[in-house]
Amino acid sequence: MNITAIICEYNPLTNGHVKHLKCAKEETNCDAIFCIMSGSFTQRGDAAILDKYIRAELAIMNGADIVVELPTVFSTSPADNFAIGAMRIIALIPNINCLSFGSECGDIEKLQEIAKIIFEEPEEYKDILRKKLDEGLSFPKARAESLKIYIENNNLNKDLTDIIDSPNNILAISYINAAKELKLNINFHTVARNNNYASENLEEELPSAMAIRSALYNDKKHLIEKSVPKNVYNTLLQYRPRLFALGDIILFKIRSLNGYDFAKYYDVSGGVHNRIKIAAEKSNSYEELLENSKNKNITLSRIKRICIYALLDITQSLYEEILKAPAYIQILAINKNLKDNLLSCLSSYTSNVLTRYSDINRVDKSLRASIKLDFTAQGVLNIANKNKKLPRSMIIIERNNQIENDC
Repeated sequence: MNITAIICEYNPLTNGHVKHLKCAKEETNCDAIFCIMSGSFTQRGDAAILDKYIRAELAIMNGADIVVELPTVFSTSPADNFAIGAMRIIALIPNINCLSFGSECGDIEKLQEIAKIIFEEPEEYKDILRKKLDEGLSFPKARAESLKIYIENNNLNKDLTDIIDSPNNILAISYINAAKELKLNINFHTVARNNNYASENLEEELPSAMAIRSALYNDKKHLIEKSVPKNVYNTLLQYRPRLFALGDIILFKIRSLNGYDFAKYYDVSGGVHNRIKIAAEKSNSYEELLENSKNKNITLSRIKRICIYALLDITQSLYEEILKAPAYIQILAINKNLKDNLLSCLSSYTSNVLTRYSDINRVDKSLRASIKLDFTAQGVLNIANKNKKLPRSMIIIERNNQIENDC
């Protein structure tokens, strides 16, 4: 069975995502699309707007064949660790021959050239990076500026400097280097993204997920109908945003922490926890906390991620414990037509496959901390959103294979 993987969030699934699914299927000539999707919280520290099982079901209905969860500890990590978490899952299945991703540049060779510099870390590049960090820049900004200087100093392709600042290019580069780190023999496929992920303009040909979320948060659901598949739109009509509720929980949790305990959380260093703690004490909302915490040294995404680590008690020691444990596959949804073939394929390579939460009792015991964290994250989000239903088992979808949207 020839499988192509896609690492995704689908928060929510857009027409652009459906185009990617179709292009990946056609252009890699695979038998199945294997999606590794963030669960309840995303890489930029945001809460998912729909439960992970609902998002997985919609992905199957629109072109994916199986959707598995990227464990929470990785889905809420900086780009490099986010990529490692996903590639650990891919490494379990030799039938996954290709990873497909969206990128602003749409050029695999250019992405691989940048990835090589970051992976090999030439001394000149490392020296420039140290100086930029010493100037007080955040790591992403320091790395981007260091790469530009290194490329110019060494007369490399000047086009490379244009791709360093774009978020999907950065994730793509992280995927390429994660594959190298794990010694994976895998092909890469990319679909060019022409929209700006941070744009809130719904008039673009393929509006971003951020634009759609913004419309939902501002009670403008009627504006998104042409930007998402019909089944996604019908689901989102029932969406009732309660971000303030989750924000209040986070604000309370951070106020209740002492500095000693806060310092133990994942990715907390350089006194960032003190800044967030002080901001929490003088803020009346989560939004104020974020605004009062940020500066040029700390990205907003990092602050939001650290807030999620505090909310879910993701300590540095827990992260290391999960990283030492084997990878696992938590299936959220699957295409009925390929269910038997896919399950047989997965089970032939690993016994750590879960189709329901109760499977926690039969997989490797070292996985329990991560699986419980995934369930806790889902539960916290459901409470904040006042959702009475808490799905806990794989959804099997029978779909019409005629997917709208051209590649």
